[in-house]
Amino acid sequence: MKKIIFIAFFVLLIPAVLFPQWVQLQSGTTLDLNDICFVNPSTGIAVGSNGKLIRTTNGGLNWTAIPLTTTQNILSTCFPAIETGYISGYTGFVLKTTNSGGNWISTSGCGINVFCISFLNANTGITGGSGTGGLMCHTTDGGLTFSPRYIPAPYLIFGMHYFSPSLLLVCGTDLGGAVIYKSTNSGNSFNVGLMLNNNDLTVMYALNSVFFKNSNTGFATGSRTVNGANYADIYRSTNSGDSWNLHFNIGPDSGVSFNSVHFSDSLNGFAAGSKGKIVRSTNGGDNWIVQNTGTSSTLNQIFMVNALTGYVCGNGGIILKTTNGGITGFRPIGENISDKYELHQNYPNPFNPSTIIRFQIKEKSYVSLKIFDVLGKEIETLVNEYLNPGTYEIPFSIFHFNDYQNPSGIYFYKLIAGDFSETKKMMLIK
Repeated sequence: MKKIIFIAFFVLLIPAVLFPQWVQLQSGTTLDLNDICFVNPSTGIAVGSNGKLIRTTNGGLNWTAIPLTTTQNILSTCFPAIETGYISGYTGFVLKTTNSGGNWISTSGCGINVFCISFLNANTGITGGSGTGGLMCHTTDGGLTFSPRYIPAPYLIFGMHYFSPSLLLVCGTDLGGAVIYKSTNSGNSFNVGLMLNNNDLTVMYALNSVFFKNSNTGFATGSRTVNGANYADIYRSTNSGDSWNLHFNIGPDSGVSFNSVHFSDSLNGFAAGSKGKIVRSTNGGDNWIVQNTGTSSTLNQIFMVNALTGYVCGNGGIILKTTNGGITGFRPIGENISDKYELHQNYPNPFNPSTIIRFQIKEKSYVSLKIFDVLGKEIETLVNEYLNPGTYEIPFSIFHFNDYQNPSGIYFYKLIAGDFSETKKMMLIK
């Protein structure tokens, strides 16, 4: 009896397994991808090393390499309009598209290594990078000409957000520390919003990105090293960038950093960084929750099309996608306790690209929900943990497949809960 009790107690201590709701896409490249931007949920580009630019028009299902006139590293991209976009990188090149990334033409360029680019509209934008004396380049004619702008000190400019003609934020880093500057006149002059000074190499700072969700509230991300311990930091300003406070951090964790931050609306924000780290806020940045991404790769840039659909790119050609905001896949429906075990038919069925699977359990059980092909090969494990009594829904999409070329046809999903087991079939159409 003691042995049985011990085994039961041990099983109850097994932690619940959380499956990533950021699904890895097949980018077709192993080169580092530095930035990603979408004009709608389906059409977007990712840019990276050696002049690599890939484009999708079907939400990341397929990516096509777009030939360019440069083989330099592309570090930044932005689309201020649905059809008009820009890319920039080493040696100061700036390329422009007027057909949502299908073709690219040269602009007059900037003459510095451009680390970041931000446009207010299709014609007015600014670049920043490694120019002498904190040089930036500003255009008001869609890149036909660029004029110089300067921050007060020669920082390397890694992030910027051109929110409005009266609100431009840039962040930078050098051997002395990190800084955020604010301009209220499109970069003609700047004031310091945040100054982080290194302290004899025992405390070192870096800032990588800045993003404002409205004219008052913005966030900046970076890293901090304190006596050899690394932290990934998020700073927040609630007064239009005049002052900043350290608001959230992860660490200590060797080599950790937040590289990018993006808000899709006033409430929903995401930050991404090294070691596969993604955090999400659903209350305007007041609180942040670490998400499960299923990767340890360095993530360089995150872009949310809306609160649920987003993309992130990183080193080694990795691209991740979420269609549910990165939350754990299953969720309880309502508050009523179910009186039976049941597996419902998925809906819609047939489906493309996604469907919902609903099931009920009547008592706390160890639950397994798996997808199989017609040959019995396991495609995906959607649930694998203890669940309380209730009714649950979980999404499944073609992005769960390791190979997106899986043929259309019949697939099976099987629920096991306690002694209950049931299998149903569903049809994927293409």
